[in-house]
Amino acid sequence: MARTVKIPPPTEICPWCGTAGRTAWGTCLACGRYYLAQGWDKSPGSRRAIRWIVGGVGMVLVLVVWVGFAFLPDPITLLFKRPTTRLSSNSPSNHWAMWGLDLQQRRYVPAPPRHPAGRLGWSVDLGTPTRSVPVIVDDVIYIGGHFQLLALDAHTGHRLWEVPTTGPVHTSPAVAANRLYIGLQDWRVLALDRRTGKTLWEFRMQGPVSGSAAVAQGMVYIGSTDGFLYALDAATGELIWTFKTQDQALSPPAIEAGSLFLSSADGSLYALHARTGQSWLRFRTPERVQDSPVIANGLVYFPSGGQIYAVAANARELPGQYLLQLVWAQFWLWQFPVPRPPGQPGGKWRFSPRQPPGWIISAPAVASEAFYVGDTNGDFYARDALRGGELWQFKAGGAIMASPLIMGPRVYFGALDGVLYALDRAHGALLWKLDVDAPIRAAPVFAGGRLYIRTTDGRLHCIE
Repeated sequence: MARTVKIPPPTEICPWCGTAGRTAWGTCLACGRYYLAQGWDKSPGSRRAIRWIVGGVGMVLVLVVWVGFAFLPDPITLLFKRPTTRLSSNSPSNHWAMWGLDLQQRRYVPAPPRHPAGRLGWSVDLGTPTRSVPVIVDDVIYIGGHFQLLALDAHTGHRLWEVPTTGPVHTSPAVAANRLYIGLQDWRVLALDRRTGKTLWEFRMQGPVSGSAAVAQGMVYIGSTDGFLYALDAATGELIWTFKTQDQALSPPAIEAGSLFLSSADGSLYALHARTGQSWLRFRTPERVQDSPVIANGLVYFPSGGQIYAVAANARELPGQYLLQLVWAQFWLWQFPVPRPPGQPGGKWRFSPRQPPGWIISAPAVASEAFYVGDTNGDFYARDALRGGELWQFKAGGAIMASPLIMGPRVYFGALDGVLYALDRAHGALLWKLDVDAPIRAAPVFAGGRLYIRTTDGRLHCIE
């Protein structure tokens, strides 16, 4: 019987030190360096190349996760903190259910059933004035007053019910279905039955409520002087998420296509994921933001420092991008050989009044072809909606402190001279004006074929 003889494997010689023998892991027993078994390329360069490739792929994956994480919704909030309804305060046709009419805050009624002729229908004295602007749903006016929240008949101005509060109500209600949402100076947000004024739930913040509410996809969004924007379940008042700004969140947000835009007294416009509050963008300005943002035409319009800024609605900011651009800008200012630094993500243009004393403090009303806004000089402007170019200009008799209202081919606004103006919005021609005998600091609203305007003497006027 033939005998099988085992032939020992050839001795492997370390290419680094010339010593025979290596461990099972492939490192030399003498010098400890790695080398390949016989039959493989003994060149260490190939091994180093593999290591570089693996390391490069790993770094790319880390970078992708780091950059993408800022734009991905928070999975905990997305999965476990869900609203229980789909309530919305977006205004039905011929109603005015929230601060800026719709969730985009545009103050634009494309096809009103009729236009007011400029006659005073009725006026009611609501007492000491507040900054609350009325909302009107099903021929009922809801408005904040001095130490009370009121419901009035829209045809006559007669009181239907009133709810006492612990202080003046400066915010405006938001109506969604049969619920009314309002923020108060005593740090509370209330949900009321809008037919009776009965409290359904309340939520306490860490400071007075500073902005009016907006309701979308079953969530109530409302800001506070504590710097937070709160997102609450519209049905129960349970907290879903909060977002912290660098100062007071003063205005109601604007919402569209899953994005939420919030202005803050820190001079910034914030873009968030509306469902989870994840931050997508912070667009910074050097001055205090004055009013709510407006979404239209793929842009976000907002007033800051007496000017109107336009930012792309789909803009996003990479983590650390702002700090990198600050360093870049410093090198460029010091005349290092670097290219000019780019502007902030999404920045398109800004519009300033021609007269230096003029100051825009209110949000514009925006249609598809133009936006409209006034300044503290009494100048009222129509500007191209996409590029900000001049269309026409009208001179009022007093400073314009509040947003206008677009209705079909007309635009309406009030001024501190106590006059409500109606203009042809194609050319700026005056159609009519109505003197209401007191300065107007509030924006006009429209419902049921009538205009409603509040004046600084505490009166609410109905114009037919």
